[in-house]
Amino acid sequence: MNENTEISLNPEQDPKEKFREAVDKLLEREKFSLTPEAQEVMQEQIKANKRFVCIVGTHKEGDKEVERFLKIPIREEERIDRPFKRQILFGKFLKEDGRIKTRDIVAENLNREEGLPYAIMETFGSGEAKIGFIANSKDMKLLTAKEAQSCIETLERLHSIDSKTVPEDVKEALQHFSGSTEEFFNAILENLDKKVRTLDTEGKEEYYHQVLNRRLAVLNFRGKVQKLLDVFRGVIKDEEGKKEVLVQGDLSPANLYVYDEGEVEFLDFEWSGICDNEALAMIIDFGNLRARAWNNREFRDALDTEILKKYQEEGRENVGKAIVALGILRSHMGLAGFFENYPLEKQRREEEKRRRESTEADIKKAWKVAGLTF
Repeated sequence: MNENTEISLNPEQDPKEKFREAVDKLLEREKFSLTPEAQEVMQEQIKANKRFVCIVGTHKEGDKEVERFLKIPIREEERIDRPFKRQILFGKFLKEDGRIKTRDIVAENLNREEGLPYAIMETFGSGEAKIGFIANSKDMKLLTAKEAQSCIETLERLHSIDSKTVPEDVKEALQHFSGSTEEFFNAILENLDKKVRTLDTEGKEEYYHQVLNRRLAVLNFRGKVQKLLDVFRGVIKDEEGKKEVLVQGDLSPANLYVYDEGEVEFLDFEWSGICDNEALAMIIDFGNLRARAWNNREFRDALDTEILKKYQEEGRENVGKAIVALGILRSHMGLAGFFENYPLEKQRREEEKRRRESTEADIKKAWKVAGLTF
């Protein structure tokens, strides 16, 4: 047996207790120290069966104690291990590439046969930035046009990395987003045809496109979506197979670190991937970020402006319009529909209602960008 393998010989031992013992051995072996307060937070994460232990402590490196971030998968499941491995491998590649800022990985194990998986990562200095992490919806309101510009510039740098420089083991860990226009458009229509359980029908199932008919006061929302897709079908299809592009995959205000000069650093690459259609890659990343900034119209509008400006300067104005319109349609519609399937008790919460209403209302802007009447 590998000396690092964390296995209890007591079959009756509680799984959470076994996991905690394995963590304690890992902390001792890696010389990673936690304050009593951090220990308590970690215990709560384990008790709640969160996806990960995510905790800050000190790591002994040579003769120094350095503040570091520790991440350990709590659940022993492939659907947890795969994105964890993806985040670490892709993060290490990006650090080496140097095109965009990212935290360094100090130590890691990604193979359960060799012990408990974990990663020890670089942290941000205390008081390094006024905004720093976007920890809640209140912090999200602090984002301005300056940060929007930085987000699009950073996305551009990420998407410009030559995929041929990505090592094979990293490529194998990445998600593969289809570059097919038809597959992408069909997925949007399929989302409309799903049944959701809405608050205003007290949980009765209804097709999502019918919900949007009522919410947006139109007669045939699905038909309007089809016309919008038809406008940009050729533009998106022309980008198929031209270039393999790296995709952040889960961009949101919560996955940004904001420096005082407006520069942003992307965090958390669990859902990163690769796509052979540059327009679709930008639709995914831009759209995800925009839809999740639900309480900051200035920031959302600035993101739109930056995309349109970028592609106009490149002589590809129609591509820019397609990205903004379809990014809004896909992500705003998808996220608003996701909220509809929350338990009714959660849907009744005031912030959840405001989040859904704001996200839903901005769907209409897709038609404005396309030059169509909604």
